[in-house]
Amino acid sequence: MSIHKACDGSVAGLHLALNPELPINQRMALNLAVALHGKKILVGGIEGLSRLITAGCDTQALQLFGNGAGIIGVIPGQTVKFLVGGTHEVYDKEGALQVQMFYPHSRQRVEGQSMIEVTQAGENHIRVAGLMHEPEDKSTPVVMAGPMGMVKLFVRSGVLVMRSVYQSYQKRMAELGTSGKEIAVAIVHHANLKINQLLEKQLQKEGIHIPMPWLLSEFGNVSAASNMIAFLRKLTSLKPGDHVLFDGFGAGTYYDVLAVELGG
Repeated sequence: MSIHKACDGSVAGLHLALNPELPINQRMALNLAVALHGKKILVGGIEGLSRLITAGCDTQALQLFGNGAGIIGVIPGQTVKFLVGGTHEVYDKEGALQVQMFYPHSRQRVEGQSMIEVTQAGENHIRVAGLMHEPEDKSTPVVMAGPMGMVKLFVRSGVLVMRSVYQSYQKRMAELGTSGKEIAVAIVHHANLKINQLLEKQLQKEGIHIPMPWLLSEFGNVSAASNMIAFLRKLTSLKPGDHVLFDGFGAGTYYDVLAVELGG
C-alpha cells in the first residue's frame, strides 16, 4: 500500500494498520486493520521532496527539507496495540503549503466529503492519495509561506486533533480502570521548530504535558520519515506496556493522531 498524504504518510499508514474504525478502512473493500491483525508488517515513510526542490526557487523549502527514510516492523495487536485515534482533514484554501501531486488523483474536491481517494493500482498494490493545493507553475514542485504561515496552517488544527484524541485516551483509561496511566512520549512529526514548539506550548495550556523529543537539529524536516526516526531513537528507553502517542500531519492538510500500547 502506498500512501500519499505528504508528511502524514507514515503515521497514516500505522493508523490504517491498527484502527478498524478509521473512516478510510470503512470505505475500502478490505478493512486493513482487520486483515493485518496479528501479522508481521512494515510501516514507514520517506522524504520525497528534496530530490525535486532544486528545480524550484522557494527559499523556505530549500532551507527546511532534508533527506531520509524510516521503517519499523510491527505486529498489530501484539507488539503494538491500538488504544484510541482520530483523523482530520481540512483543505488548505489559501495555499500556505502548495505541493505538486506526482501521483494519480482526480483533483476534484467535494464539500463535506473526504479529499482522499483509494484506487487499486495493481494486483497487490492499493494507493491512498490525498488532494493537495498545487502551485500554478507546474515546473515548481513546492511553494511555502513563511514560518508563521506554516504555524497558522498546522498548529490550530493540530491542537484540536491532539486534544480530542487525548480526551478519548483518558476516557479509555477510565473504562479500563487505569485512570492514572499516562502517555510515556509523543512522537510528533518534525515540521519546523516554530510549529513544534508552539504546538507543545498550546497543548500545555490545555493541561496536556507529554514529553516530545525533537530531532530537527540533526535531520531537518525529513517528511513522513520523521515520526519513524523519532520513534526508533526513543525505542531503547521504552518498555512493554508503555503508551505512545503518534502525531502525524502534512500538506493537504491531513492529520492522524493515535495512542498505542507497546506489547512484549
